[in-house]
Parts: sequence; structure tokens; C-alpha cells
Amino acid sequence: KTIGLHNFKKEMPHLDNIQKKGYVLEFGHLSRDKGTDTLLEVAKKMPNTEFVFIGYGPSVDKMKDIPNVKYLGEELYRIIAEAAISVCPSEWYENCPYSVMESVLLGTPVVGSKMGGIPELIEPGKTGELFEAGNVEELMKAIKKVLQTQDVLERYTKNCSQANYETTESYYIKLMK
Repeated sequence: KTIGLHNFKKEMPHLDNIQKKGYVLEFGHLSRDKGTDTLLEVAKKMPNTEFVFIGYGPSVDKMKDIPNVKYLGEELYRIIAEAAISVCPSEWYENCPYSVMESVLLGTPVVGSKMGGIPELIEPGKTGELFEAGNVEELMKAIKKVLQTQDVLERYTKNCSQANYETTESYYIKLMK
């Protein structure tokens, strides 16, 4: 018998006075296999949308010549909370990425690829959207769907506060069984 156990949620800082700033965010390891290069192609096709990247990896060098792309490395949780959406464009089999859980727990909807455990953490039409990994057009369509109106973004953001991830206690109980 197999039971799936997601990572448990971490204690997140309480952040006061969060104002969504309209940018699209990816954070963590920034590389082709994590889907960063695909997201950079989307950024080129959406020049009026700001894309923010935080982390490290070989794709950082590819960001320099894209005017609507910013590479940052400060106040990670505040930047996540202030993003309109977060993107997890991975093109390899993520198990249970904390970047998705942290985004949702901080009230930021996620657009994620249909790879590995990512779809198990996002409720399409509620806390984010899913797309076929590596597909520039589908990723762009998913981003636009969330950003299309303030009402949609506000509804997704509100739904994130109701996300139900494992706690350390519930994780322990399931693990011990």
C-alpha cells in the first residue's frame, strides 16, 4: 500500500500591509530543467509585464538583455507575497516543491507545470493554473488568465489563504502510521 505524503508547511513570517505589485515571480534554482528558459521566452513575448527572478543558476546570465526582467535576491518572503503570481515552470519531475507551497501560503497564486507533484499542490481555477511543461504558449495563456482582471487575481489570492497543506503534526502522524 502506498500513501502520498506531501512536504509539510513551514512556519511563514507574518507580513503586514502587503500590496500586490503586479509582477510575475520565479524563485529557487534558475535553470533550463527548472523551466526558467521557457519563462524567459514568455517574458520576451509579454514586454509590458514585469518578471522577477530570485535565486541562482545558469539561467541568470540569460536575463541581462530582457528589459522587463529583474533579477533580485533580497527579502524573499515579502517579494513572494507582493507578486501578483508566482511561476513554477519546471520541466523535470519535482516531488513537492516548497516554492509552490510558500507562494500559496503567502497569498500568491501559482502557475505551475504539469510535472511531478506540482499539480497536486495547485487547484486550477482556485489557487493557480497548470500548463504543459516547456510549452511557451500554454504558459503565457495561463499567466494571462490569472492576470486578466483584478477580480480573478483577487479571487485566486483569497483562495490561497484557504489552502490546506500538511502541518508538522499531521505529517508526523501519517508518517508513523
